[in-house]
Amino acid sequence: MEELKNASTPLLKKIDLAVFEHIDKFKTTPSYVNLQDFYNGMDEEQQKVFKAFLLLAIFLLPTIFLGMVYWQNNNLKKDLLTRTALVSKANEIIGQKKSLRTISPGILSQNPIDGQEMMSSRISSIFSTLGMDLGKIQIDNYTGELVSSGVMKSEADFKFTNISTDELMNIFINMIQREKFRIQNLSIVRNADTNFLNGEFHAIHLGNNQNVEEE
Repeated sequence: MEELKNASTPLLKKIDLAVFEHIDKFKTTPSYVNLQDFYNGMDEEQQKVFKAFLLLAIFLLPTIFLGMVYWQNNNLKKDLLTRTALVSKANEIIGQKKSLRTISPGILSQNPIDGQEMMSSRISSIFSTLGMDLGKIQIDNYTGELVSSGVMKSEADFKFTNISTDELMNIFINMIQREKFRIQNLSIVRNADTNFLNGEFHAIHLGNNQNVEEE
């Protein structure tokens, strides 16, 4: 049966060839002789029913086989889609982790702020470095939360009084560069008599809550 072994032979033809090959082999066995005797012993109507049943079986066997192949391929396809989705999600997570590790030094402080007291301590340290009176700034409405397993977000409202332009610029520079604060909603009023500034702003601090593991 060289045709059966040929890889270019259509699948359905391969199945037919395999079936007929097994039938030819069956004809050489004693069981076939017994079956032939059993068939010859039937009357004409019984032989017709037997033939119809035999033809039905020959038709159904390849159909059942193809159905099983289709069912198995369908399951494999679903499994492949699931695996592909998992690999895609894993690559996405790895990519996000690498991106966080790459950009985190520029936007995340390595020392997260986890409370009002620590927020005050950070601002006090900045004022101390600049030689300024901490009484010139007030911190209100502190909130903090973990925005992910590795990032702590802290924010608060700040009110300042009697601060010079240079002092305010130095405060912002230190908050942004040293502590990685982001300044929002800045409002300033200049005192016409003293030229000092009064105002308020909102600041957000993002801190690296845990070390990102290296690969």
